[in-house]
Amino acid sequence: MQKQQKSKGDKKTGQDSPRAKAAPEKSVVISFRIPESAYEPYKEAVLKSGLPRSEFFRRLFDENINKVVISEKKIHTEDYNKYLHYVGKASNNLNQLAKLLNTAEKSGRVTKTQYLSGLNTLNSIRLMLLSKLGGRG
Repeated sequence: MQKQQKSKGDKKTGQDSPRAKAAPEKSVVISFRIPESAYEPYKEAVLKSGLPRSEFFRRLFDENINKVVISEKKIHTEDYNKYLHYVGKASNNLNQLAKLLNTAEKSGRVTKTQYLSGLNTLNSIRLMLLSKLGGRG
């Protein structure tokens, strides 16, 4: 009697025959801890499902994989921090100006000097931003 050898695929192409079974996909272990307070909203659902926690969260992850939004972590450069500083200063100045003019308007005592002062402040903010951040006036 001759022994038959199992086919290891087509010798010419190196590919498996159509009858060969695909090997199961290798799994990766993912393990993490969360505070009890973060787990609390899921606790009842896990109990009602009758599934082990790992299976429950595996299914939850699989079903919602397309709903997760992953964004790249932004690395703040020196320029970014500089721009943020100047925009923050400008924002603070704008808020102070808005409060001053709003208070004067509500009191009914807005003067031409206050309006001109407000316009000058706005122009100063614009010039500061242009000089520090660049751009056209």
